Amino acid sequence: MHIALKMLQAKMSVPFALLSKISNVPTLPKAVWDCPGESKRDHFTVGTAKVDLTPSDLFSKKYYMAGYGIWKPIQGILNPVYATALWLDDNSGRGGVLLVSVDCVGIMNNDVDEIRTRLARFSQRTGCRAIHIMSTHCHAGIDSMGFWGPLPKTGRDKAFFKILFGAIESAAEQSYATRRCGDIYYGSVETEGLQQDKRLPVVFDNKAYRFRFVPKDGGREVHVVNYASHPEVLGSKNKLLSADWVHWFRENLAENNADLVFFNGAIGGMITPTAAEGAGESVESAIAAGLRLAEATLSIKEERKLVPEIGIARQEFYIEMSNLVFSLCGLLRVLPRQRFFTGEGAMNVSMKTEVNYMSIGGVNILMIPGELFPELAYGGYLEADIAASGGPEMNPAPFIEQWDDPNLLIFNMANDEIGYIIPPNDYILDPKWPFLVKTTDHGGRRHYEEINSLGPRTAHIVAAAVEELRKAVKGGA
Repeated sequence: MHIALKMLQAKMSVPFALLSKISNVPTLPKAVWDCPGESKRDHFTVGTAKVDLTPSDLFSKKYYMAGYGIWKPIQGILNPVYATALWLDDNSGRGGVLLVSVDCVGIMNNDVDEIRTRLARFSQRTGCRAIHIMSTHCHAGIDSMGFWGPLPKTGRDKAFFKILFGAIESAAEQSYATRRCGDIYYGSVETEGLQQDKRLPVVFDNKAYRFRFVPKDGGREVHVVNYASHPEVLGSKNKLLSADWVHWFRENLAENNADLVFFNGAIGGMITPTAAEGAGESVESAIAAGLRLAEATLSIKEERKLVPEIGIARQEFYIEMSNLVFSLCGLLRVLPRQRFFTGEGAMNVSMKTEVNYMSIGGVNILMIPGELFPELAYGGYLEADIAASGGPEMNPAPFIEQWDDPNLLIFNMANDEIGYIIPPNDYILDPKWPFLVKTTDHGGRRHYEEINSLGPRTAHIVAAAVEELRKAVKGGA
């Protein structure tokens, strides 16, 4: 263990234990495969809605922008931010699933639990059997975590969370009320030149995946798109509220008679859009990124019609928090989060989080909290002579190998934000000030993402939880 953490652990592990809301750690249930049953009909039922999250008092009150630096009040509106809900039912009689995409940097698991509690009556009334909340991870939205406020005070605003929770509840109700019968067609397209990977190895999924709902009433289509790319094209100098390039993606599809529900892919490492030629970080680049992705997804021609079958599984688990800064932020209520004294990790403290699996007509989807490095999903780990800490044997098996599915989809930032999930063989911290100071490895490569991770064991812990999902699904099947 690093010297600084050894000293701090001795001083602070007892206070962390005392300040945890519980002393006895509850046992979390094993994943259960809610498998697809024989559909009673030959179609899906889908509804969608979007609700504005923009506070009415944005110009008279300080709301902090989430991304890049602290203490950065939003000074205006470039475009609105939304909560977009998708109701999806296979008509098997087992109930529908609610998926929500929020234009924000991240929503923590305790907030997701609160949303599920608020929607308990909705779930009971509608037969909803799963609720998943995902963020687009835009860097020009209102601070939804707490990191970017006037430290040591939190940037989380109670009034905004009232708006956020209310918007998600309203979007859920509207998506159910507007549900229609129709078919879902699934296809993908390669998007050459639209993404870049800013950290070795250069590994990312360059495909945009689309579930296209075509209603039988001939009305507007719903396009559910999964694509890996940070919404951060506006850059660090931007001070205006925005959904970044996602806004122009959504607007362009609307002009083409389709409603967009967007879920980000494996973006750790860092997967971000390529800038428009000569534009750099700017509004012009954000517009171009959104329009280029819209053009790509609208060009998808080869599709297959999906059978109306939906299966789900959920695995909650504890993940150790070795990051000193995150731990202190928890104590100071900058990041208000329940902590569990598990005795694991450098600080003896863990958080509860979750991974989820969903199949839609045979398409396999993993929902991962935080920002997953793509090589953990797809392989392509660095060799020992380049990696910071050792060979690829240090890492878990890539998810596509674990699930034996090269076409496995990753929905990132799902039901939590736990920071970067980094391959262990390329994980390195400053020996004196871990999690406080960026460091470089033997090859001179800068390692920034580690200081925004929970710790060096995060990838293995997440992979173990995903394996529990796999065993439940394969065993149940």
